[in-house]
Amino acid sequence: MRRSILIIIVIFAGLFILGQFLFVPKTFINSTVIQALLIPRTLTQYLFNNQSLSTQLNNAQLENQSLRAQLISAESRPGIVKEEKQKYLQAPIYSVYPLNDSGQLIVAAGSAEAVSVGMVVVARPGIFLGEVTEVYEHQSKIRTLYDPDWELSARIGEGKIDSLFVGGRQPRLTLISRKKPITSGQEVILANKKYPYGLLLGFTGAVSSGSQSLFDEATLEAPYTFSELQEVFIIQ
Repeated sequence: MRRSILIIIVIFAGLFILGQFLFVPKTFINSTVIQALLIPRTLTQYLFNNQSLSTQLNNAQLENQSLRAQLISAESRPGIVKEEKQKYLQAPIYSVYPLNDSGQLIVAAGSAEAVSVGMVVVARPGIFLGEVTEVYEHQSKIRTLYDPDWELSARIGEGKIDSLFVGGRQPRLTLISRKKPITSGQEVILANKKYPYGLLLGFTGAVSSGSQSLFDEATLEAPYTFSELQEVFIIQ
């Protein structure tokens, strides 16, 4: 009797297990054992997807930086600026840091931008800075007021007192008649026939007696800080 009962139990257990395979396959597939076997595959897919996402993010950041660089480059290119009736070519200045040669500048504009030797250069419209002395395809060299021994006719103040401007690290005004005394802070304009009349050179600084008793001298103070200039305007 007991043997018969044991046989029946074994048969029912076998049928139950067989039913799990034949009639409830999802339960088997989703069992803990199968999930454990799938962990390496799941981890591999996660790592691959994460690496792909990181690559896409890096590419997006690189593309963004590239677009910004192109925008900065476009904004830095020479361009025409119009002030009242006068046209200027706005050109960026190449850095020469840490050198301090203020006698000349090199700008990113040349023959391709219609720049030619002798063109007048201003720090800002109306403020004389120098002239173009050499021209290449996309670059030009500019002689500035700080070029030693550059002499220009100038006039001082409302009385238009004649003087001779002499360039250098410290520009100065010479041959000022003592019969027409000047003071510091007076406006100095360009009066050389080679350039447009009335461009601002700067203002008188310290006044002193010249080497000849009949004349005075004065330093010239520019209305800008030369080392901070990042662009110039070339009169067209």
